[in-house]
Amino acid sequence: MPGDDLVARIAVGDRKGPRSATFRIWSPKGKSDVYAAVRDIAGKIKISLHESGECNAGLTNQFGTQEAGAVAAIGGSRHQSQWTRLTHTGGIIVTPLQFFIPASELREWRKTTPDKKTIWIAPPTLTQSIIISCIFSGQCFANGDWPGRQNGTRIITSKLLPNGEKFWLLWQDCPTSEMEQTMLRKAKARMATTNMVQFSRPKEHFELPTSTLIFMESKRDRRLLVLDAAVLGPNDGLNRETC
Repeated sequence: MPGDDLVARIAVGDRKGPRSATFRIWSPKGKSDVYAAVRDIAGKIKISLHESGECNAGLTNQFGTQEAGAVAAIGGSRHQSQWTRLTHTGGIIVTPLQFFIPASELREWRKTTPDKKTIWIAPPTLTQSIIISCIFSGQCFANGDWPGRQNGTRIITSKLLPNGEKFWLLWQDCPTSEMEQTMLRKAKARMATTNMVQFSRPKEHFELPTSTLIFMESKRDRRLLVLDAAVLGPNDGLNRETC
């Protein structure tokens, strides 16, 4: 039914072996907004795809208020990225957000155990990546004929939004691209030479972080690319890097 809530928790890999972070994508009941986050830090860092077309990614309002010093250090805005998604017409879809999970970044030491509702995607082979896409379209696509199906995309879930749009959460197994490799190289080089912005944490929470999120904006496509990487250097796991 239009307006029903959507909540999907997705992990790539093996519950007892190498795995990705757990991603949470949700759309509240009665709303046409869609949100995404890494589940462990959803209260701290969130991506918002608003009904208006305005999108942003960065610290949540509550966490930004708590970490006023860190916000000031990164330029005074809690938003890492802000963009307006393209407009879909007819059979043309728009993809304002994609998550990339290369096989090389899966790790066994990620401690958080996903709950029973987590959707598991089998790990890709060594030179492959799983790509999770957040897609908006009109109602010309039937539920069983989702965008890109003929090209190998697989559906996780969908929602008919109250404003008449359809939201699709899809995934695909693809060769790891040069773009992903470049994002990793640049982030590693930057984190080796740049002082990271530190967030406060209780002393008991100084264990190793579970992942590093690498952001890259595609201005032509008005799309945010988020790569789930293993820890690249000494940071608190909440910092952001932009290529």
